Amino acid sequence: MIALQLGKIAEVVSGKLRGNHAASATGVSTDTRTLNPGDLYIALRGERFDGHTFVGQAFDKGACAAVVSEQAETADEHKGPFIVVADPRDALFRLAQWYRQQLTCTVIAVTGSNGKTTTKCMIDHLLGTALRGRAARKSYNNDIGVPLTLLSGEVADEYLVVEIGSNAPGEVARLARLANPEIGVVTSIGEAHLAGLGSIEDVAREKLSLLDHVKPDGTGVVNLDDVRSVDGASIPSGQRTVTFGIAPDADVSIGRVESTLKGVGFRIGDRRTVTLPVLGVHNALNAAAAYAVGRCLGLAEQELVEALSTVRLPEMRLKVHRIGGVTLIEDCYNANPTSMAAGVEVLQSVGQGRRVLVAGEMLELGSGSGARHYGVGALAGRRGVEVIVSVGRGAVPVVEGACAESTDVLTLTCKTTEEACARVPDLLRAGDTVLLKGSRALGLERVTRSVASRFGATDRVSQCEQE
Repeated sequence: MIALQLGKIAEVVSGKLRGNHAASATGVSTDTRTLNPGDLYIALRGERFDGHTFVGQAFDKGACAAVVSEQAETADEHKGPFIVVADPRDALFRLAQWYRQQLTCTVIAVTGSNGKTTTKCMIDHLLGTALRGRAARKSYNNDIGVPLTLLSGEVADEYLVVEIGSNAPGEVARLARLANPEIGVVTSIGEAHLAGLGSIEDVAREKLSLLDHVKPDGTGVVNLDDVRSVDGASIPSGQRTVTFGIAPDADVSIGRVESTLKGVGFRIGDRRTVTLPVLGVHNALNAAAAYAVGRCLGLAEQELVEALSTVRLPEMRLKVHRIGGVTLIEDCYNANPTSMAAGVEVLQSVGQGRRVLVAGEMLELGSGSGARHYGVGALAGRRGVEVIVSVGRGAVPVVEGACAESTDVLTLTCKTTEEACARVPDLLRAGDTVLLKGSRALGLERVTRSVASRFGATDRVSQCEQE
């Protein structure tokens, strides 16, 4: 962050500064656990916490000042300056909005139903080979994470990658206005957060709204396959757009895709061969999006292809473990029908021995949840998955769908992750390939530890047997 005097910050957020006007902030934090000396601490209130409780700790760790609510107790006022505002969360947003206008780097905003975090990391990896910049930490993609990402930008940065999420109409547009990107990326359009967003058509409108807030001379990078698959979805006219996908007429088209436990091989761009050390055809598409961004910023094709060969996925995405003869693919960060279908395809294409799907409940799907879980099971049954375990009460239709498509499938239903931890290890045998896939709240990675206890110590093989 560019150093800012507290007096200027108070002016930007319409706050009242109590204390040293000349002091400066060199960073912004909303969490005392990661706060650095010189940070401005913003005390946010959440459902399970109140940041005002930790103001004293913030000053003890070196905070230069604290932004607090008018209604908050300020018993620690003697420890340092305060900026008093009506709403600290709104103050964070307003500060980021002003700060965005001071940035001279290329801002790249990434949204989509699936692949946001992975694509963000791939973009950062590719651009980082030639340029200086940074990307959103972890999955910083809401009205707290996006402002914090923007405020992390430095004077010398040449790019900044922002991730934008949504589970309600209008959220992408609001955060896109804040980011005001030079490049906007839509990774995918799928059946995610339907409880809040409605239909797949509504999801498409929400994700594509990012493009309405790309700067007039900027570029949209869009998944052409998904836009064509949704009725009424369209790319804004009059905007420079680069498309990617499997479609031969996409600007960045991928083809000859081959998937193994070592990763994905495919052709991209000017018929160049990519070896991506990451599982899944869907990740080849994420790589195509990152490649397109790199080309927009002038990086050479061969340079980008070489960089793709060394990418790594974020945590809990398609991690491969060898455990006593069992190959376990851990993809426990989140799940929706589109990503679950992609997981089934990974299992079907790379699985050796019996293929076992441990399908955790997919949350936030609304009234159509049962049908969509059933559809995942039906797909797995058609793809010849031999063993299917459902985890969570809402996931039972996965088993029902599988049985409707296959008379040979072995099934197990578990009401909770704890039950799965107790029962899945006894179901497995050496030679099996297992995919753990479910919504984050289920914590299916705990099954990995149970399998390790049953079969022996975990031998992690990273993403694709590269280490």
